[in-house]
Amino acid sequence: MSGILYVTGADERYFATTLLLLESFARRLPDARLMVCDYGLAPGQQAYLAERGQLLPRPQDLPDTLHPYAMKAAILDYVGGLPWRALCWIDADMLAVGLDGTVMAQLFQRLEASGADIALTTDINSLALSDVAAMDKGGTGMAPFRALLADSGADPAAPYISVGFWLCRSRDLLVEWDRRSRGMRPHSLFEQNVMALLIHGPRWGHAGRALLLDPVEWQPQNHLLPLIRPSGDGYGVRGRTVRLVHCTSCGYWFMDVYKSHVEVNGRALAGYFRILHNPALRTLQTDLLHDHVTRHGDALARHGLLGDASAGRNP
Repeated sequence: MSGILYVTGADERYFATTLLLLESFARRLPDARLMVCDYGLAPGQQAYLAERGQLLPRPQDLPDTLHPYAMKAAILDYVGGLPWRALCWIDADMLAVGLDGTVMAQLFQRLEASGADIALTTDINSLALSDVAAMDKGGTGMAPFRALLADSGADPAAPYISVGFWLCRSRDLLVEWDRRSRGMRPHSLFEQNVMALLIHGPRWGHAGRALLLDPVEWQPQNHLLPLIRPSGDGYGVRGRTVRLVHCTSCGYWFMDVYKSHVEVNGRALAGYFRILHNPALRTLQTDLLHDHVTRHGDALARHGLLGDASAGRNP
């Protein structure tokens, strides 16, 4: 066993997107299981994932009014007593295209050899902490982050990070992430901001204990989405093998985001979809949806998640 526990999280709106991740993950890591934290799933969605053994219910003592960012940081509450040597988070709007057991085992070995607590990527736009602190252009929106930045003692020139994908072997780090995020005054990406300061701030106890990964390899997104191309049995961009495609961009450029129905074998899956403009990735998304609904259609229908195709239309 690898000892890696894989986790994502979703609410009702993100369910259809999560199915794409689940299907792509199953193709690449068939011997692993990706668990889904319930951030507000509908009853039928909960039942479907529970039947598959992939649901992590919302802990009873975790308020359902908690901001989704804070729910993400509360990941230890969700995984409970499940065993792990390393915990791997993958955002629900990702596609697993270049992961496999060997790649993840090698990353785990790098993490242990480095003595780091967590492996995660730097920001795709090469932002520094100071750039994020100035996102509000002198306004009040990022004032909480500026205060935290000063309190942590982090170098404002340190590279900003992403928590869209990470591999962590430190429970202490995740406990502190939860503690600091849960009572945080909401502001843009506050749980990500907290993690950035935890790994850079010398006054917060974990500085220098992060293995920083290349975002072009591990989670290309935004302006790189149109440039990703098939390569070998996977995908590549800028000469690197792509491990995960992150289907996100500023202002939803490079994708269509809508609520609709997708028809598969005479049945319709309703939901919110984010379909990429890149033809190769769009074809991959279509194939993933088709395969998942084809193989699991009876279970989806049993839990009220498939309807009559006459009510839907293809993207």
